[in-house]
This record gives sequence, C-alpha cells and structure tokens, in this order.
Amino acid sequence: MASEAKSFVRRDRLLEIEAAARTWWEEEGVFVAESRKDPPKAGEKFFSTFPFPYMNGYLHIGHAFSLSKVDFASAYHRLRGANVLLPFGFHCTGMPIKASADKLSREMQQFGNPPVFTDTKQAPEAVQEESDTTPALPDQFRGKKSKVAAKSGGQVYQWEIMRSFGLTDTEIARFQDPYEWLYYFPPLAVEDLRAYGLGCDWRRSFVTTDVNPFFDAFVRWQMRKLKSMGKIVKDRRYTIFSPLDGQPCADHDRATGEGVQPQEYTLIKMEVVQPFPLKLGPLEGKRVFLAAATLRPETMYGQTNAWVLPDGKYGAYEISETDVFVLTERAALNLAYQNLSKIPQNPSCLVELTGYDLIGLPLRSPLAVNEIIYALPMLTILTNKGTGIVTSVPSDAPDDYMALHDLNAKPALRAKYGVKDEWVPSAIVPIINIPEFGDKAAEKVCLDLKIKSQNDKEKLAEAKRLTYLKGFTEGTMLIGEFVGRKVQEIKPIIKTKLIESGEAILYSEPEKPVMSRSGDECVVALTDQWYITYGESEWRKMAEECLSNMNLYSEETRHGFEHTLSWLNQWACSRSFGLGTRIPWDEQFLVESLSDSSLYMAYYTVSHIFHDGDMYKGSKSLISPQQMNDEVWEYLFCDGQYPKSSDIPSDVLSKMKQEFDYWYPLDLRVSGKDLIQNHLTFFLYNHTALMATRNWPRGIRCNGHIMLNSEKMSKSTGNFRTLRQAIEEFSATATRFSLADAGDGVDDANFVFETANAAILRLTKELTWMEEVLAAESSLRTGPASTYADKVFENDMNIAVRLTEKAYKDCLFREALKNGFYDLQAARDEYRLSCGTGGMNHDLILTFMDVQTRLIEPICPQFAEYVWRKLLKKEGSVVNAGWPASNEPDLVLKGANKYLQDSIVLMRKLLQRQLLGSKKAAKKGAQVTAVAEEKLKGLVYVNEQFDGWRAHCLGILQRKFNQQTRGFAPDAEILAELKEILHKDGQADDFKQIQKLCMPFLKFKKDEAIAMGSEALNLKLPFGEMEVLESNMDLIKRQLGLEEVEIFSATDPEDVAKAGSHASLLKQNPPSPGNPTAIFVTMTYKVTDFLPRLFDLLFLICGFRISQLPHELILRILSSLPTKDVVATMVLSKRWHFLWTMVPRLFYYDMQGLCLCKLGKICGSGDIQVWVRAAQKCCVRELIIEIVTLPRSLYKCCRMLVTLKLSNAVLVDDVASSVSFPSLKKLSLVSMKYPGDEFVERLLSACPVHEDLVVKRIHGDSVAIFNIIVPSLKTLNHDAPSLELLGVFDDTGGLSPLGVVVEAKVEVSSDHPEQILGSMSQAPLFMCKRTHILLLVSPTVKDMHMRDRMVESTYACAQRFP
Repeated sequence: MASEAKSFVRRDRLLEIEAAARTWWEEEGVFVAESRKDPPKAGEKFFSTFPFPYMNGYLHIGHAFSLSKVDFASAYHRLRGANVLLPFGFHCTGMPIKASADKLSREMQQFGNPPVFTDTKQAPEAVQEESDTTPALPDQFRGKKSKVAAKSGGQVYQWEIMRSFGLTDTEIARFQDPYEWLYYFPPLAVEDLRAYGLGCDWRRSFVTTDVNPFFDAFVRWQMRKLKSMGKIVKDRRYTIFSPLDGQPCADHDRATGEGVQPQEYTLIKMEVVQPFPLKLGPLEGKRVFLAAATLRPETMYGQTNAWVLPDGKYGAYEISETDVFVLTERAALNLAYQNLSKIPQNPSCLVELTGYDLIGLPLRSPLAVNEIIYALPMLTILTNKGTGIVTSVPSDAPDDYMALHDLNAKPALRAKYGVKDEWVPSAIVPIINIPEFGDKAAEKVCLDLKIKSQNDKEKLAEAKRLTYLKGFTEGTMLIGEFVGRKVQEIKPIIKTKLIESGEAILYSEPEKPVMSRSGDECVVALTDQWYITYGESEWRKMAEECLSNMNLYSEETRHGFEHTLSWLNQWACSRSFGLGTRIPWDEQFLVESLSDSSLYMAYYTVSHIFHDGDMYKGSKSLISPQQMNDEVWEYLFCDGQYPKSSDIPSDVLSKMKQEFDYWYPLDLRVSGKDLIQNHLTFFLYNHTALMATRNWPRGIRCNGHIMLNSEKMSKSTGNFRTLRQAIEEFSATATRFSLADAGDGVDDANFVFETANAAILRLTKELTWMEEVLAAESSLRTGPASTYADKVFENDMNIAVRLTEKAYKDCLFREALKNGFYDLQAARDEYRLSCGTGGMNHDLILTFMDVQTRLIEPICPQFAEYVWRKLLKKEGSVVNAGWPASNEPDLVLKGANKYLQDSIVLMRKLLQRQLLGSKKAAKKGAQVTAVAEEKLKGLVYVNEQFDGWRAHCLGILQRKFNQQTRGFAPDAEILAELKEILHKDGQADDFKQIQKLCMPFLKFKKDEAIAMGSEALNLKLPFGEMEVLESNMDLIKRQLGLEEVEIFSATDPEDVAKAGSHASLLKQNPPSPGNPTAIFVTMTYKVTDFLPRLFDLLFLICGFRISQLPHELILRILSSLPTKDVVATMVLSKRWHFLWTMVPRLFYYDMQGLCLCKLGKICGSGDIQVWVRAAQKCCVRELIIEIVTLPRSLYKCCRMLVTLKLSNAVLVDDVASSVSFPSLKKLSLVSMKYPGDEFVERLLSACPVHEDLVVKRIHGDSVAIFNIIVPSLKTLNHDAPSLELLGVFDDTGGLSPLGVVVEAKVEVSSDHPEQILGSMSQAPLFMCKRTHILLLVSPTVKDMHMRDRMVESTYACAQRFP
C-alpha cells in the first residue's frame, strides 16, 4: 500500500473526475443498449460478453484483467459508431457456495457462535503435482495452472475468510444460509464495476440458480432441448468423484486439479505362488495377486520381476469372495468406487503390509517368458500414482533397467533388503525392436546418456522421452503371437485379450491429484448419471466448422481448441449437491455449473425485459416465469413457430424476438485461456446444436493469468488486490491504464503498481498542460499548418490514429496504449521542441487534444469524458463521439523526420567528439580537430546518393533480390558480377581492397532489404536530405547550442572548400545517404554586444512589442539580461513559460527575493535541480552557480560542460554514483564547502581534460589537505608537469611548498607574514621565471620586511576579517 507520507492529491483528482463521469453516464443512460427494427449491417452492432464470475467473494484484479479486454473492445466499437451491448451476470450455480455455507455451520457447531478457535489448524496442503515426463504431442495445448488453484488463499477456517471480507461476526452467522451469499456479493460487485467504469447495460444483469425463476426456466428448456435431440444420455462412465460430497467433482467444484481427467490403466494380476509366507497366512484359501498398473500391456512379454517400495505401505484388499489384491490404500479406494471391491465404495483390508513383507514373493505373471518371477525392492516407486506395485521390463523401461543394474552390481544393496541371488534375473528379455535403439532400447539409451543409478531422475526422464513414443509409433514386436507387427497396431489387441482372459482388469485414477472444495482427495468412480455427449462425431464436426470461421486472435488459442475437441468426450451434467437448476426429468439431480453456463449469452438479449435492474426475481417484469415455457424459448432462439397458445402479449413477444435477432450472433467472448478445455468448448458445442448456423459465435479472445509486480497473485503472501482495493489505491483510471499495459496475448500478464502510480502522475500532468494551453489559447500561432514541424506533427497524428485503430481491432490493447497515448505524447513533445520561432499551431494543438481524448477513451473513459466536456467544451458524451478522422499517413515524411532526429543525435556525438578530441585517434597519430568552447558554427555536409563501388553493389543487389521470398542470390554470384563491373571501370587491380570494404556494406544492405523490402536498395532516400535539414536549421541550432548552421553538399567542390582546414574530417568520416557529417568551428564575432541597447530602443522609440520578435532574436536578447529578469519572463504568457529554459547562458544566484522556477521569496534546492536538468538537456557548456547546496545530479549529468564556476556553494558527496565531467576545462571553486579530502581528489580526477583551476579556500571547508592531482593542468607542477599558471588564494594562514612553475601569483592572508616569506628562503617556494606576491595582511601586523632575489614585486594591503 502507499505510504502515509505520500500525497494523494493527484489520485484524488482522478477519483473526483470518475465520480462526475459516472453521474453523467447514469443520468444520460449512455450504456443502455436497445435493438432496432432493421437488421444490423456489418459493423453496425457489437455484442460481447465475459464469463460471469462466481459470487463467493469480491471481484479481484484477475477478474478485472479479463473483463478489461471485452470492455476496451466494446468501447472501441461504440466509438466507431456501432450499437454496442455489453451485459454482465453473476454465477452462483454449483457447490462452492453451499460447501462454504456448510463449513460455517460446522465451525459454529464445533466452536460456538461466534467461534472461539482453540488452536491454529494448518490449512490442508495441496498435493504436489509431479512433473509429467510423458512426451507431449506437437499440437498439445496446456495451461500453466488452473484458475481455481491460483485462488487458494491459505486461511484456515471459513469464518476467518469471511472476516477478511470485512464482515462482522453477527453478519457472518447469516451466511450459513447459502442464499445469503447470492444477495450479498452480487450487489457489491455491481457497485465495484460501476466505480471501475464498465460500459454495461445494467438492466440486463441477473444471478443464476432457481432464485431467479426466469433463468431457471431457461436452463430447464435448454436441458430438455438437448435431451430431445439425443445430446443428453444416461450412461455408466469413469468420472472424477468426491467421496465426501458423494457426487462427481467437475472443474469448477475443485480446489486444485482443474482440467484433470481419469487416466485408464491395465491392471496386471500377478498371482502369488503358494505356500504363502507367515505374514500372508490369513489369506490362505484365497487367490492373492500383486496388482500392477501399466500403460504398456504389450511389454508384459518382457517381465523379469516385480517391484515394490520397501518402506511403502500396502494392504491385502478383498476384491471378491475369492480374490485379494495387494496394493496401496489409495488405489484400493479408487477400485472400490469402480465396483471392484467386495463392499462397494468401502475397501476391505484383510492384512496390512509393507514392502519388506512382499520382497521375495514368487509370482506368476501373464505373458511373462519366465514361469516364476520375484518381487524385488525398487527405491523410486511413487505410491501416489498407480498401485505401488510395478512390473519390471528392463529391455524397454530405463527405470527398470537401472534398478536391476543396481541390484546386480551392489551386493550390499541385496543384503540390506534380504534379496537372494537366485531371485535376481541375470538376463533381460528382448521384446521390441526400435529403430536407432535396437532390441534392448533401455540398455542402449542408459549407456548413451551415462546414467549411473536408478536415482538419476532427470536423465531417466530424458531416456523415457527418447524411447517410449518412438517405441509406440515405430517399434516392431519380436516375441509372442504378434511377431513382426507394429506396436501401435497390436497394443489394443493385447489389452483386450488380457482382460477377456481374466488376467487383467481396467483400472482408472485421476491423472493428477484433485482436491474438491470440500477438502477431500478425489477418486475416479464408475458412475451411472446424465451425460452430455460432447465428442460425438457429427456434433464435433459442427463445432470444428464453427471454430474454423471464428476470429480467435491467436494461433495458440486455436491450437488449444483443436486439442480440446480432439479428446473431449461425454461430460457429466448432473450433481446431487449444491445450488442450481433441477434436471427437469430427474429432479433428484441439479444441473452442474458448467452445463448451465454455455448458452446464457442468448438469455442476455431478453433479460432486461424480465429483470430491468432486479437481478433476482424480476419484480418489475410484465411477464411471469410460468409464461416462459419451452414453446416460447423455442420461438425466441431456435426459429420455432409463433407460440399461439402463449398468453404473453404479442408486442412483448415481438420485442423479445427482435432483441435476439438483432443482437445475435455473439461477436466476441473474452475469457482466460484455462476455460478452453471446458466452458468455452461447451459454449461452441451448445451453440452449434441449438442455434441456426447464422447465429453461431463469431469470435473468442483468450488471455493468460495476471501477476502482480511480476509475482503470482496470492492472498496468503499478501500479493493480492480486489478490484475495490485497486480503485481505492490507484483510482479506476490508473487501474484501467495499468490493465491495458499489463500485456496482450495468451501469456501471463503483469499488473505493475509503479505503472499505475506513473499513470496517475502522467494523466494529471496532462490535464494541467491542457488547462494551461487552453487558458493561453490566444498566444498560439494561428493559420494553416505550414511549417515542417506542423506537417510532421499532423502526420504523426494520422499515423497514431491508424495504428491505434488496428490495435483495437485486433484486441491488442497494450499496443493501442502505446500507439494512441505514449507515441502520441512523444510526438507532441517533439513538436513543442521543434516549433522554434512562432510557437505551436493553434488548430494542430486542439486537434491533438481531440484525437488523444478519443484514442484513450476505450481505456480511460472517465478521464476522456472529463476532458471532452470540461476542457474541450464538446457536446454529448465522448463514448459516442466517433473515431477521429485521419488522412493517409505520409510514410516518406515519417522517414524524413526520423532521418532528422537521427541526424541531430549523430551531430551531437560528432560535436562531443570534436570538443573532447579523439583520444583513440590521437594515440594512433591521426589528426584530431578540436574546437574551443565559445560560440560555435555547424557545417553539415550531405551526400544524397550512393556512388562508386557502393552504387555498383546496390545495383547488383537490386537485380539479385527476390521480392516475394525476400532472399538474394549466393554471395559468390554477387561478387562475380561486381568484379566484372569493376573490370570494365578499370578497377580490377583494386578488387581485393574494394572487396574488404564492400562485404560489410553488402551484408548491411541485404539485412535491410530483408527487413524493409526493395526500397532499402535505392541509391537515394525517398526525400531530399538537404531540404529536410535546411527546413530545420533552427531546431538543429537549438538542440546543439550552435550560433549558426549551414548545409552543404559533399559532392560540390565549392561547398567542400568552405570547410577550410577542417575538410580532412570529411575524408575521415565521409557522409552517405542517411548519414550526414557535421564539422564545428568557432565563431569570430559576438552578436550580443548590441542587444541590450536594441531592447531599450524597441520600447523607447516605437513601442515595439517584444513578443512580436522572431523566436531566435528573443533568445539573443534574453541572453544579455540578468538571469533574474530572464526567469521572471515565465509569467508573461504561455509562450514565455518555457522560453527562458532555451537561453544558452544563465547565471544562477540563490538569494531571497529572486524569482526562479518556483514563484516565491525563497528558492530551495529543488530549483537548482531544475536548472541542472535544463543544463543537461540543452548541452550547456558554461555554468555559474552561487550560494546553493548542489544536487548530486550535477556530478554525472553535465557531460558537455566546459566551464564550471562555483561560489559559496556546498558540495554533497554521492557514494552511489560516479563523478564525471568529461568535457570540463575550466573549474573555479571559490569559498566552497566540501565533503572531505577524498571527495576533492575524486572531483578533480573526474576532469580528464582539465586545464584551468581556481581555488579560494575558507575556514571550515572540511578539507585538511587540498590535493590536486590533474595531469592536464597547465598551472601546477606537482603532478602536472605542463603547469604554466597557478593562482592560490589561501585564507587559512598556511601554505605548503610548491614545485617549479613558470609564473606564480601568491595571495596570502596571515598574522605572521614573515613566516611565510621566511619559508621562501629556507626552502624555495617557487622556482620560476617571474614571481609576484600579494600579501593580504591582518591589521595587527605593524611592520613587514621581505628579501628574496627571486621575487620581482611584492604588494601588501590590509584586510579586516570577520
């Protein structure tokens, strides 16, 4: 949560705006959707839905993320002029609410009301899902985690969960009644969604279950209709089952394991040979089997032994009067629910056993070559999968091979478990030949992978991946009655023969652990219940046809549906526990929660006629639920006959029919990708079965889950936000902004709190900017958009409109936010900077505000509504304002502007290189052209067309380029043609040298053409480079801090001659198309000498208004004024607000009464930070600062600074960052305070080209020894051999001996000057050509004598110290 010290003014302003927008929308019924009599044409209507959320708590950010997609899409289509319907319902069907209510009741019975919990019970841990080592098919689609699993919260008791919702104990007690939940949470959800700004027609909202008699009648009709079509049957099937609930456990009834299906095994009956050991004595007279579950019955020919887990817990369970199975308790429970127990659903254990008791048992196993095999110890058996008994086939199973290898190779291991040598098979039995692996595939792959033991799990998993699938698809049998036949052909045959012979049975268990919401581990049961026949061949073809014509927005989503359709089979649609609608023909059962939510989109079209704001019983309806019989539903939704027997008024019936026919088909359904495997596929099946083809759904968009700050959303860790909390913390506007920015596609997205906070700041600052611009609207430049900057900005807006439209259409909302807000803002900021003289164009700025408001409306509608009504003073609501008009984008102009901006960046680098000199070039002896830091002039040279060998290369590439494949002929062919051309030009002798140059060029241009197309191979850019640069010379000057800029052609000898002595730079760095070369020279005159007079004359002589002057001239005038007056101009008008920041030379003096960035009597440290940022942005080369505490940003931001003068300032150390002044040559430190000696050394050593140092010290400056170690100084000779001039001003009264200098001026303030002068004779202070000494003598000094043959002149004066 935000800290208490944080200001919430900006967020609160957004909340106020949202409240106002909500009031406008509700008063005007903006989102009320009504059908029209005429059928809609393409694009005239848009009907979209979101899976109604389950109402056992508050809506959270996960709901909002998926919901935002359909909300943004609907808002876009509404803005496009479509008639949009976005309804919202609330799901209450199923067992979660009933299970939670029952938990509360049990807790009250056990602990009282309110309950007093005597201990902290640990929340049940979800069973760890083991990694699936079975190779996935190429088109297999898997979600990362079930939605329900992601919700697990970690609270111990249901009562505590309810307290976390903010309920009192008195209120919680009422929730024992499951229907209390239905009346409590849905209204809260409506309130949250209204605050969120959902563009919903709330008249159509409803809840499910029989508490809503209209929806109850609708579901009953749907079920009867499906049954009459033969789509619902009663059958006996394996299904995931909750023993505690006594009913099947469907996906939405599970706490973990959503999407898990029954896994079928073949249970091999390995008979224990008598006589039985003592431990099995109670089983005498019965047939006892070790029951091993296998997925590969065809490999039973290769059995050499059985495996048991020594420490595993087993039992001997009665299967029938005569048969006993030895297996784990978990497996026995599954068998009991599959009618494989003496007592159904109640496994009977005759003897409890451990794995030790089973080691050494002699067994007869079906199909085994060896008549007797033995049970042996294996240490890696999992007892939560299968039966805990494993058949061993070491020829084909890597696990078996390594476990047998360990027993054979380790006598100590055999001794530990009492394994006799004769029990251990010495040879393996080859049974299948696999290409590349032979007839002993397990042995070969284990040797190839260098697997050492049965505990090497990762390598063994890889070994199985390599062999199992290949063995099934390509393996050939070597043994048994099917010798020579493919494994995949005979596998089902062998399985059937084993079952028919009684040597094996079918056994099923959940493929992964499943926990019900009631808290028990589920099993697989063979149940007799009602099923919907999903997967039936003809019905599946219809679903696949529907899918093929749908817009799914993602290939991954399509693959997910295709995979689900390939395996989905009969679905149990009835339950005996929970809330919902009764099965009409078998009312002991309820319709399960996924079966009553597959067609309700049609119910939305008429629900407002039933409910009209009452989401429960429809108290305002003119129709009774009893009137909605099957004949009426058939007429409305299935093109049935007019219900003549109905007593519903004909106009009402016609209205309902019109509503459905107008809104259907559904245009878009948005959901999380985890619902593909159930709800969304059911949605397709039901629509294709019950609706006409024209009403089949048109689009589904799926998204991933959402994380918070890059971590999984979890209540137990506190990384969780309800929608209500997010709105309170960030505002709905910033929440929506961050949801759009969180991510697109089906990968998991990321809601970042920093993004939400940044959105608050950015949007409120944008409001302030628009308010200020509109307040000073008259100062904007009028007339048509005529300048280059105008045209670029207008083009950027056209591009933003087109790209944003495409992004919204494709449901890529992060991309829409980028194009329609971030990029548009960047274009506006660039335009402000580029305008120069004359300022921004009035019409363009207002167009920008209009366009930005419309483009951001789908994502931030409240913000847009406020701007539309209050700032732009527009009529009506922005949500219906229409999509902004745009002209065809000029891509050439876009490219030209990119060229301009890139060229400015390039010139800035060249300028820095010339200012600093090229160290690398200097080391190699190359010529280095440096310029002074005074007034500079830029000479920009352009070569607009490739020539010479480069032109030849491009011509060849054009001929060798395939536009369709975007590929080129082989390099050898290209080089051969180049050599031939050069030979004709007489350059064949230089081919090797030219080849070295052209190969990188060829590669670069080939890569460009592959990415951009054939236009990358043109000899010229599609625009005039010189024209672009000449049109923007003012911008270039301001960006680089130049006095003048001239543009020349590098191919014109006269232009090249104008470079004078700098022409060599053109040879070192020749310009080429897209890459101009700039040379910078020092100006020889100043223009500011006469400007102060000009300023006065303009007012005195003719009353001329300065605001009428050109932009450039105003800046020159301001440069001559005191900084105080320059900064004060910011209050004149909007045009002047930022003008002062563009002045190339400003003097900062922090004193009372000075008007700077903040208007006030005293300026604080925040002001100097603004100045430093401005200095960095404008590449300032001279900076003078007095009386201020310097910001840390000064040390590393002003990289172009050449002169820095600091006076009466405080330097602050910055341990976390480095100090860097790469361009600094002159440094003045007068009356400064320092962090310490070490900092002085770091400061001076950070100036690699430092030449001129002035230091005046004061008492208390926190420096004991002022060490100056700067080799480039020209005034010091200790560690600066090139020192020529040193000025030392010392108020401390002491002076250390110095080395040899050329000329020295020493100014010393001391009570005892004779000591200073005496030191010069004892140890010569200077060895120099000329010495001048100025002594600032204290008034206490009465007499002073000095003799030194080296001193040419001495000056003395009195100085009074404070």
